[in-house]
Amino acid sequence: MMGRLFFSLLLFFVSTIVLATPSGKDLLAACEYSLDKGFSGDEGMMCTWYVTPCDCSHGDNSEIPRVCLPPVPDINALAREVMEGLAATPELLDMSADIAAGVILGESFPCADE
Repeated sequence: MMGRLFFSLLLFFVSTIVLATPSGKDLLAACEYSLDKGFSGDEGMMCTWYVTPCDCSHGDNSEIPRVCLPPVPDINALAREVMEGLAATPELLDMSADIAAGVILGESFPCADE
């Protein structure tokens, strides 16, 4: 009985952590920290991950806007662009980080339709 309760609680906490998606506000904080501290630690990884989105299958069947970055993107410049976009568009702060970054970067790095 105690084992089943422990397993249920563990499953609940793991699924809660997995489902927690960072917001635009979280991304702003991570990128501010990253630019100041040299993209180190969890914040640096988070900022880098979201400001360098993989175009993959985003677009037609996804809420995440398509972004086509140059082959060798400038992470510092992308982080600054995302931070400026978040500051200028407060409604993006409550969206998920991937959507917020996609909206901002999609304006500067649109994908050519094939």
